[in-house]
Amino acid sequence: MSLMLRRLRRRLANRGKTMATPSSFDDDLFPKGVPVEEAERQRLFELYKIMVASSEALVGRRQGVNTFFLTINGALLTAIGLLLSNGKDPRLQAAGIVVLAITGCILSLAWTSLILSFGQLNKGKFAVINRIEEDLPAAIFLAEWKALGEGRKPSIYRTFTSREVWVPKVFLFVYALTALLAVLIAVGLWKPK
Repeated sequence: MSLMLRRLRRRLANRGKTMATPSSFDDDLFPKGVPVEEAERQRLFELYKIMVASSEALVGRRQGVNTFFLTINGALLTAIGLLLSNGKDPRLQAAGIVVLAITGCILSLAWTSLILSFGQLNKGKFAVINRIEEDLPAAIFLAEWKALGEGRKPSIYRTFTSREVWVPKVFLFVYALTALLAVLIAVGLWKPK
């Protein structure tokens, strides 16, 4: 009985300190109640390990997506460079550059959206991981999160998402500027030297 009281006290003391309030998804996470028996707790620990592995796999998928978009952007910039160096008709050259630059803008927006989605998904995974840790002997991920100031102080910790999202934003700016200059050339308002 004292074990249950300790857990209840710990849960009440930690309420609101995790990334998401435990009560907001406890009913979904524990539809039959928080595991108490050893066999149930062992199953909970196995689910915890699966959730941690799932979070690590998400990071791998995220890196793969970033590699894909970097490769595609490299190819688009190479194509724009080839058009600039080999085009004979400036207006046709500008039209091709506009098409490639608009394609780059669309890809950059999609990339930004995916980065933000990956960040949200990982945040949700860690909310569940942190909640499960409340019923484990040690809460290593929650302790790490608290050691990092729970993401509230950029001097201590900045999310990877907040930095990672700048790469597609820079590409978006470059493509938008390129498209604008190409349109000005195509309509004859600007003639580069």
